[in-house]
Amino acid sequence: MSHIRGDSEILRPLVDEVAALASEPRQAWKKELWARHQALQRAEKIPVCVSYEGIPSPQWELMFGPNHLQTASSLARGIEFDLKRRIWVARHVPDDHVVWPFLSISAVTQQVRGWGVPLEWREPDNPLGAKQMVAAFVDEIDLSRLTEPIVVVDEVATARRIEQAQELVGAKLAVRVRYPHMAHSPFETVVRLRGMERLLMDVIDQPEAVHAMMELVTTAMVNHHRLREERGWINTLVDPGGRYHAGDFMRVNASYLADDLAERPPRLRDEWAYVSAQSAAGLGPAMFEEFVHQYNVRLAAPYTDGTVYYHGCERLDHKFDSLITLPNLRRLHVSPWSSVAMARAKTEGRVVLEVHSHPGKVLFGLSRDEMRQEIEALVAAAEGVPIDLNLSDIHSVDGRPETLRLWAQIAQDVAARAGAPVPAGSVS
Repeated sequence: MSHIRGDSEILRPLVDEVAALASEPRQAWKKELWARHQALQRAEKIPVCVSYEGIPSPQWELMFGPNHLQTASSLARGIEFDLKRRIWVARHVPDDHVVWPFLSISAVTQQVRGWGVPLEWREPDNPLGAKQMVAAFVDEIDLSRLTEPIVVVDEVATARRIEQAQELVGAKLAVRVRYPHMAHSPFETVVRLRGMERLLMDVIDQPEAVHAMMELVTTAMVNHHRLREERGWINTLVDPGGRYHAGDFMRVNASYLADDLAERPPRLRDEWAYVSAQSAAGLGPAMFEEFVHQYNVRLAAPYTDGTVYYHGCERLDHKFDSLITLPNLRRLHVSPWSSVAMARAKTEGRVVLEVHSHPGKVLFGLSRDEMRQEIEALVAAAEGVPIDLNLSDIHSVDGRPETLRLWAQIAQDVAARAGAPVPAGSVS
């Protein structure tokens, strides 16, 4: 166990700094800011978020230098990288990210049974090239080859991983478990089975076969989430104070916990559901409704505390009429290619609009004044409804990580000047 002791010594100053940051009064203020915002209650200002979690590992060498990880074990290296990023963002990017006083460690899962066919990617020869999907059903759709996957948590191995993580970081940071799962986006799995180009023809030539695939995949996902609820494999990342839930994924940041959570087993409605169908960008409104939305509805239904997030980096303008009927919808991604004004008109303040600056423009060319103009235009277009301001999908900082600070500073200034809208309704 000497490697654990050595890794623990390396991690100690990082743990101390994260624990110190998490204890600052400002963190309590940010938790309440986000929680009120997610609950459609009036917040003090528009929240601001730079989604650093998705920045690729090589880009962090600009901040930390090459070969910056010093720990030995894979678990320790993951923790080290997480802590270093959290510290850097807290020190250099003045957004409203919460520094939580715990680590989030993934549970160990075991796939007892898969889909019955491989879901593979072909890696490019060029390291800068794109991966290619290898569809299972190239010639014809053959549902007889499919099986319903069974994915379970290895409780013993997970307990061991949590114990090791706690030993690495000591008592100053708690360790919380995060449960991987099959997600809530059945169309993306169907795309991997058939390929998007073929599906664009299938919805015309053999719609019944597309529906059969969507039915099978959706049912498998529904059954998987029911199993998670039965076994208690629910993502409720509880703040030690017992009031807040750390976001299940980027940009949620914080929300209120259910009042009775401490008195009962966790349920699906206690976590956030990430629903998306970005590969369906080429489908028109009617086909989206028929082949995608009705299946997403089934997966969103259990999240009755209003914790459904719909993500769409594509243009969603022609899908808003469907999306606003998604059960328990609370957050709606409004990408730079979607109309904020249209989203505002369609949602009427009933959901949080997750509004995004254009990352390519921000990081590769916009001046300070142009950044401000873009953010001010987004805020003006969403006047009167709850929004948060986001810089996301950051695949490169173009050699200038200080741009993240600049954008956050400008966004915070615009947010403070704009104030917070009066929500259309409050959620108790």
